[in-house]
Amino acid sequence: MNITDTAAKLIIARTEVYLADMGRTGSFGGFPTLSEATDSLTDEALKEWAEVSGEGARKGKTDGASGRYLYALELLGWDNVAQTLMELCVAVYMYPEFDAYLVSNFGYGPCLHLAALIEGREGLAYAEIHDYASKVRRILRLDLMSEPLQYAEVSADERLMGFLDCNDDVSLKLADFTTLFRWDDETLHEPYVNKALIERGTEHFANGGSVLCLAGRGGRRFIAKHIAREMKTDFLFVNIAGLIRKAEKDNIAPLRDALIREAYYGKAGICLYGFDEHFITGGTSDRERGRRDMETLSGMLFAPLTGEGIPLVICVDEISMMPGRDVIGGLKCISLPESYDYDERKKLWQGLFEACGLEMDPASFASRYRMDPNEAARTVADYMQKPREDEQDITEEERFARISIDSIRNNESGTGRIIYPDVRLDDVKLKDNVKNVLRDAVNAVLSGPVVLDEWDLRKRYPYGRGVSLLMAGPPGTGKTMSANAIAGELSLPLYQVNLSNTVDKYIGETEKNLEKAFSFAEKNNVILFFDEADALFGTRSEVHDSKDRYANTEISYLLQRMEAYDGIVIMATNIKGNIDPAFMRRIRFVAHFENPDEEMRRAIWEGCITDSVPHGDIDIAYLATQFDKFTGSVIKTVFLNACVKAAGEGEELGMKHLIYAIKQETEKESPVGFTMETLGKYAYLI
Repeated sequence: MNITDTAAKLIIARTEVYLADMGRTGSFGGFPTLSEATDSLTDEALKEWAEVSGEGARKGKTDGASGRYLYALELLGWDNVAQTLMELCVAVYMYPEFDAYLVSNFGYGPCLHLAALIEGREGLAYAEIHDYASKVRRILRLDLMSEPLQYAEVSADERLMGFLDCNDDVSLKLADFTTLFRWDDETLHEPYVNKALIERGTEHFANGGSVLCLAGRGGRRFIAKHIAREMKTDFLFVNIAGLIRKAEKDNIAPLRDALIREAYYGKAGICLYGFDEHFITGGTSDRERGRRDMETLSGMLFAPLTGEGIPLVICVDEISMMPGRDVIGGLKCISLPESYDYDERKKLWQGLFEACGLEMDPASFASRYRMDPNEAARTVADYMQKPREDEQDITEEERFARISIDSIRNNESGTGRIIYPDVRLDDVKLKDNVKNVLRDAVNAVLSGPVVLDEWDLRKRYPYGRGVSLLMAGPPGTGKTMSANAIAGELSLPLYQVNLSNTVDKYIGETEKNLEKAFSFAEKNNVILFFDEADALFGTRSEVHDSKDRYANTEISYLLQRMEAYDGIVIMATNIKGNIDPAFMRRIRFVAHFENPDEEMRRAIWEGCITDSVPHGDIDIAYLATQFDKFTGSVIKTVFLNACVKAAGEGEELGMKHLIYAIKQETEKESPVGFTMETLGKYAYLI
């Protein structure tokens, strides 16, 4: 018989004795279960109960169920009335027949008035009633809004019974949105960055602070866990979105009280997260409503928690969502960095790689990725868990990039599409002067952190540190393929902005869509690619009407956003002169693409005809010389169509298939103007 069972049976016996003293003998008649329970009490069990619950045991610490029972008494302030009320509730939970017994003999179940009667404290004063109520609600269910409060129903739930039975599972009422973090959890890795923030948060609670707000994105809960570790205090992590969704059905008060009891059982603090912008405000434009909602939560949730002495951490996206100190007492706000410099990113990657036993270059990852600590840790974890597919002929860094982008697919901004390039600069046939510009842009990304941070030039360039590349030239000269090749060289995905989804006729919507694209690229470490950039980066016009004014406003916004953007932007245009001069001053690299000359056309044809393609004799010199208007894009289209023709006829690729495809291509522009002389000496094959 454990201590809780003994206490339940003993309070049943004490209640029967109280009724007998009041002249109601034989009260167990009709309640055989209660009679059997009290008859099973042994002298040994009663002695153990007296030793545990007596005043002499209060200074000692007892393990197991006895220790849990003793801690419950401590939470009740070692008060006899509160202890009796707890035992009445426990007895009703263990022996439901006892509730019917109480109602039959007193007219009500467990309540403060009944506990006071049994303890000989009839006629509690108003102040005493409220004092008792505030004590017992730490571990028992009690609605403080009930009147009269001394007769309000009090009960034990499954969580109290589990706690007394040494079970530390979170209450089923809270389990859907609450997890318990143990401060000595060995799986929590070291903080490679933001150590100063952890120290500030820990110091705040050590100096008597009650509420800490962690604002920003990327590792707020991780910081909260390290604060818990420094405090040597367990923390309950509560998704506020889940709590409020359930509160819409169950009311927030019982959930809040269950949370308070959970914190008391585990001597734990509470971390509330999930205050995402749309959940609280209903939209980005309604911040004032969001602030009012937070003020409401302050009274219904934050204040009751801190009023019980529970350390509270609140994770929000922006400090502006939080009410001031006049609404939340003991509040301190700490903002996470919006970005991390090269040295911090290098420390982060180095720490994560060492913790996982990965032999990768942290400097390379610090150069290529601008992930926050949370994103980096999650990506490394996904990388470790996902098995390598041997058939994929890609490097580990390329595999890492593809794994990191998986999460992006679930959160795409809707303004573009993700591309995983497989090409490299060596695959693109370009003149040396053009390819050198592209390589310079790649090197600017890879060596930028060294130049800006290790060479201490960052402070001299407070803006304009991003890498921007403009590729200008006729259609089909390799601009899009070059953009893919640059992304391939950097092992980064390409985010091709869809201008049809970005440019909007309504005032202000284009800027919003562009901000989505830039924010998406910043957060998810992708290369922004604006094809046919004239539509966005075109020359500003004279203002003749409101339409011109707002068009120029869009360009002004882009100018500011380009300067503030630290990532990689690639733009392609057919005519360089269409780009506004103000953009040209801010673009670091410009590559001029031209139609290929004969030597380049020969190289492109040779690059197409590989050993994997079954083919006969191909007159490459003729193809390169005869069709001097073909661009690289046209050559690849012709070659593909010729291969389809050959495969469809069950033959290897030959000149007749290529001439056929060339005829098709040249007839696109003007079938009437096409002549056989266009095909030269191989015209007879048609």
